[in-house]
Amino acid sequence: MAARVEPPRFEHVRRELQRARGARRLLPWAVGSALTGYAFLSYAAGSLRGGLPLLAGGLLLAAFIGGMSIPRCPACGGNLWRRGERPGPPTAPRPTAVERERRCPHCNSAFAA
Repeated sequence: MAARVEPPRFEHVRRELQRARGARRLLPWAVGSALTGYAFLSYAAGSLRGGLPLLAGGLLLAAFIGGMSIPRCPACGGNLWRRGERPGPPTAPRPTAVERERRCPHCNSAFAA
């Protein structure tokens, strides 16, 4: 007997959207910290090459945060934001298409309430 698969709950989608909005908020901070750390360390070392390891690590962290800023559908793994959609900041989010329709824009699966 096959196990019954329930549709993903909208609460999971809402948490995923909030996590992605929070990551979007941290992205400028991560890039700015990498550049500032590079500048300070390069100045202290007296060489532009002195701060490169710190810059590389900081930009790697920023790339990871950038990847985390994309919300994924629990059913298909696709991006929950449509191309060109502006979800707004985490403090004052604008409702996105997935929040209004409660459907994935890629696989069109409905999310349970």
